[in-house]
Amino acid sequence: MVDIASLVLAGFQDSIESAFGPSLGWVIGHAIVLFFTLSIIWIIQNRDHIVNKSGWGYPNLIDISVITLLTVTQYLVFVNLLNFPSTASWGLAIFSTMALRWHILVLE
Repeated sequence: MVDIASLVLAGFQDSIESAFGPSLGWVIGHAIVLFFTLSIIWIIQNRDHIVNKSGWGYPNLIDISVITLLTVTQYLVFVNLLNFPSTASWGLAIFSTMALRWHILVLE
């Protein structure tokens, strides 16, 4: 059997398999990946409705996208290049991104 869930979920898939066994863990892991993929497809297909009816505009969505991209990029730099612990890297990345956002918005 092809194990796509292990590629996508990495260590979380190992935890699922150790909790539920290899067969049921495989099914649960792939169900999570399938649900996530279908959710992304549904969001992309309904993006115009989301933008027009949610009260948020493209500036808000771009702001959220930039914040997310910057946070994930900083996390990857902290973990892979600087060898920081994972939890500390998330905290530092979120704090740094929010501090940078505050500086840009307030000191603009």
